[in-house]
Amino acid sequence: MTMTFERRILLKGASNFRDLGGYATTEGKTVTWRRIFRADALTDLAPEDVAAILDLNIGDVFDLRTAKELEFLGANPLVEHGVRHHHVPFVPEIGLDRDGAAVPAARPAPDDHAAHATGYLEMLERGKGTVGRVLTHLAEAPEQGAVFHCTGGRDRTGMTAALILSVLGVPRATIEADYALTTEYLEFNEDRRNRMQELFGPITVPAGRLVTYAEVMRLTLEGLDERYGSPEAYLEDAGVTRDHQDALRRTYLDE
Repeated sequence: MTMTFERRILLKGASNFRDLGGYATTEGKTVTWRRIFRADALTDLAPEDVAAILDLNIGDVFDLRTAKELEFLGANPLVEHGVRHHHVPFVPEIGLDRDGAAVPAARPAPDDHAAHATGYLEMLERGKGTVGRVLTHLAEAPEQGAVFHCTGGRDRTGMTAALILSVLGVPRATIEADYALTTEYLEFNEDRRNRMQELFGPITVPAGRLVTYAEVMRLTLEGLDERYGSPEAYLEDAGVTRDHQDALRRTYLDE
């Protein structure tokens, strides 16, 4: 009998830490619990948070933030307990493109789903190296679990989670719903808003709730279909071979 767990891991210092396990696939299998986790920044973990994460047998943290974010917000205290920290920025730097040129500061309106999806697709082009590194590591079936995170656990983390769930055969509607859970989980309080504003510039969203729309992920995945044929084909282009993808399905799916 398959065991079930709580998806959200309740922590004092990170509100969007959750398990990708438990989702049903189109082939009637289930994503294995307590192996792959997604999160927001882990820099403010309390001692009891660290103990809780260590109890999850997590051995690797993939930090998708930029060097500037890492310097400004700091690393995570898990490294003091033997957890491996992999700094794999999804994009080179805030406000810079891959060649170091400035990019426009304007951001799409919160309800402009098409513009958000276009931005995600651009980030996925720039982030192929990071995507490839994270998923090939997971494919090598490490004995311990892994968590990947950015600052809010929404955009870069959300795209990475969507790709993992896609290769595992989770239905699109479920993937989109997982992405949207950030609305429910992320505590976008005044302190977090102010710190993010120092990094990213003016933020028009008030403290309280950072709404994440499933429609954005739907359009993003459809964009990968149009550009590559499927998310799996995008992953191949990112260096996640078919053998790697088969290994992911063997390792992270339960009958």
